[in-house]
Amino acid sequence: MVSYRLSVRKMERVDVPYIIQWANNKTLTRYFHSSLPTNEQEGNQWFQRSMIDRTRDDYLIYVTEDEGEKYPIGMLGLFNIDETNKKAEYYVLIGNNEFLRRGIAFRTSGEMISNCFKSSSYNKIYACVDKDHYEGQKLAEKLGFRREGILASDIILPDGTPVDRLYFGLTAKDK
Repeated sequence: MVSYRLSVRKMERVDVPYIIQWANNKTLTRYFHSSLPTNEQEGNQWFQRSMIDRTRDDYLIYVTEDEGEKYPIGMLGLFNIDETNKKAEYYVLIGNNEFLRRGIAFRTSGEMISNCFKSSSYNKIYACVDKDHYEGQKLAEKLGFRREGILASDIILPDGTPVDRLYFGLTAKDK
């Protein structure tokens, strides 16, 4: 097995094709309810909006193999950033099947969340996880989030199905 190093960096325009590829994989994005671009035109518009949108902060997760090959495998960040109340919603998406269930979401998310509390003035980071997304719930709890409640029929899927989601929160004093 090839060993690798992880790194995280701010999203760049060259990353858009990867995001489009991940967005079009419905298995990977089944529980990802934020809007992602599915074609080049949408991708360019999405990137332009994300660069000026002060309510989001997006990063790419990269793997560098021992041989030096470097490629993106996922994304993470914050959206619904609320400067007034010092809080934001956390998300992570591992977009490469080879790297699922390897602890990458935990390692990269833990570092990002710690930095949010250290270098920013966030009071709270929260995550909304589908009621039937057990891996997402385990990740939130492993990161130190506490289940605070349930959001009944919080979102409606394109087919009209309402989805209950669990609300997890992590405050600065918890960290």
